[in-house]
Amino acid sequence: MHINQAIKQNLLKEISNQKEKIVIPDIVPQDQELINAYQVSRILDKYLLDYFKNYNKPLISIEIEKKIDKILVKFKQEVLKTLSKEKDRFRKEIQENKTTFKNIFEFAGCENLYLSNLYTRFISENMGHKLEDIAEIANNVFLPDKELDIKIKGIDLIIFHEEKIKYTQLKTKKDTLTGSQSSRSINELKIHPFSIFAAALDMGNSWTISKTSCEKYNIETLAGESFWSLLNLDYNLIVNKLAKTIKEIDKKLY
Repeated sequence: MHINQAIKQNLLKEISNQKEKIVIPDIVPQDQELINAYQVSRILDKYLLDYFKNYNKPLISIEIEKKIDKILVKFKQEVLKTLSKEKDRFRKEIQENKTTFKNIFEFAGCENLYLSNLYTRFISENMGHKLEDIAEIANNVFLPDKELDIKIKGIDLIIFHEEKIKYTQLKTKKDTLTGSQSSRSINELKIHPFSIFAAALDMGNSWTISKTSCEKYNIETLAGESFWSLLNLDYNLIVNKLAKTIKEIDKKLY
């Protein structure tokens, strides 16, 4: 969902004028970024509720596929361009008389072992951003950082579902978080009346976010199909197209 420039400016003005009037409840931790997130979000709530109710542009399957394909083409191009440069850099540096090394793989001159970790890390990070872009295709999704240049701490996208505004943190798979990151995510999500911790891909061993805390603070946990169905997007279509793109990248890199 995209808003025009006039609406954007009016909304930013409203946030600036009204933010400090929002009363902070006890559930919000004494963290200035979370306090700011709460204030901005409560102003957005009413605006987005009205906007989504009047925004009924239907999604057309063929257009959805075209948009997904365009995003994945960009994903492939960005990955191959960046990682090809890394491969060239490694090959150039290995010819030089280096005295310091990042790890034993670089010291040993093992190109594939050295680059493999870099490859998967970069691909995973870039893929996370592209999954957000795919989610944005839906007509009930709002990305505050893209639409308003506002970062709401811990929130990647806002979803309109069942007449509710749901603040959502999106990860690639279920077991992304460490213990300390789990606590942070809970604090970021519990300040909203309705919130979701989502995994774009129904993969990973199990949830690493605290299920007990999620239940306590009414945070939904959704993975794969259960997440994408909220957006009226086909999970199987997305994951199969993504897998095909990953295979194409793999063939180019190795």
